[in-house]
Amino acid sequence: MNLAFAEIYEDYDLEENVIELTVIAVEPNYVDNYLVNLKKTWVRSADIQKELGHIVDYGVYTSNVANSPNVWISVTYENMAAMQPSEEKYNQVNKIIEERFSESEEEYDAISKGYEEIRKMVDYQIINKVIFK
Repeated sequence: MNLAFAEIYEDYDLEENVIELTVIAVEPNYVDNYLVNLKKTWVRSADIQKELGHIVDYGVYTSNVANSPNVWISVTYENMAAMQPSEEKYNQVNKIIEERFSESEEEYDAISKGYEEIRKMVDYQIINKVIFK
């Protein structure tokens, strides 16, 4: 029997970009509602973070055949250092949200609290894409 052992940097590399992956189970009858509210809250923030260069990209994925989990959210960062939060980044994003959107903080809080009734966080991972040589 011939066993092969792959070695990082010799047989493959890890892409410098890192992906934050959140796996969510949304109650089946509430997926549409969850996605619409996610667009009003999280997606707006992610769009602004991408515009400011804080993130490389993001994605929201669903499955029409999965019972649970059924929603996956990804955020791609340039590298691990770019994942670090800062007061400056936080303030930049919030300032733009206030300028562009009319919802009050109370409305955002109400939407966010409603999430807890219809979803459960299943998993959270920081992953790297493998680049084979």
